Amino acid sequence: MLKWAGFLKAATAAAVSLGVTQAVHAETITVEGVYAARVDMPASIELVLIDRFEGELGQDLEIALIDALGNVFIRGEPYFDLITPNALSIAVVEVEGNDGIVTTRSLAPDAELRGTVRSEVIEQWSDPKIERECVARDEDDKCIERREIKIECRKLSVRVDPRLLLTGSGGEQLYSQTESRFIEERFCADHDDVLSSLDMENRLINYLADDIRRDLAPRESRQEIRVMERRKNLRKEDRRLFRNAVKATDESVTAACEGFQALEATNPEHVSVLFNIGLCHESSGELNAALDYYARALTADPGRDYPTDGLRRVRSRIRAEDHLAQRASL
Repeated sequence: MLKWAGFLKAATAAAVSLGVTQAVHAETITVEGVYAARVDMPASIELVLIDRFEGELGQDLEIALIDALGNVFIRGEPYFDLITPNALSIAVVEVEGNDGIVTTRSLAPDAELRGTVRSEVIEQWSDPKIERECVARDEDDKCIERREIKIECRKLSVRVDPRLLLTGSGGEQLYSQTESRFIEERFCADHDDVLSSLDMENRLINYLADDIRRDLAPRESRQEIRVMERRKNLRKEDRRLFRNAVKATDESVTAACEGFQALEATNPEHVSVLFNIGLCHESSGELNAALDYYARALTADPGRDYPTDGLRRVRSRIRAEDHLAQRASL
């Protein structure tokens, strides 16, 4: 709790982040697909019990996780079915036997997420902020004497410690989360926009829930990936054709991709030609072909970020597609 009367008064106003959005004029090709979760989970995990979390922030994380995991939709279908202990105690499923007789049994989750979430709040003095103010002016209102003033400042530190464990129906450990989250803010007496410790805890809980969602579930994403425009070492007579293909991305990706592919025969080891062809394959969902061209581009010019990032994206999509196919077969 904030107790510094007159200065660190409890505040509920959230901090406002100001950003400037700039139009992107670079030539790009759209890539969209499903990307794998950061943790390889068994394909059979669909019904998940969110147990009651212990600790002062346990209930806050429960609510955040139910929102984060419950709103995962992949190709229009919910990825998880979530259930709470209260619902589990009354939920049953009907099973029809080969003889046509219907029986009921208790609902059994595929996995259970439980644990504790605790927090620590530390408030302490910080180094003062030094400013100079005018104490004397001449007849033209120009400052002729200044003095330094010290403005009192405080530092508020908040740490959230999760101890979470996801276990399968047989008690086996599937996933754990024990990484602490930490945030620190410095407030000085000349400003009133002070975050409370509650604001900061909520921010960390949301970060944690989002991290767990990314760990456990795939995501759908649509990105505009910039083509490579580097023409160094490209055959001189092909540079105009390459430039035209790059420009064509603004109006016709098909025409642009045909232009890049036409250049491969005479520039079989040019990093930009190979990368751009790979990007065309990635955009059209031809993932194995995209892998091949990105690997060739990286061989042609080792260490390049463009093909390295392309390989990472495509490998993630292949993992996701394999995982979804396994789920569909169960």
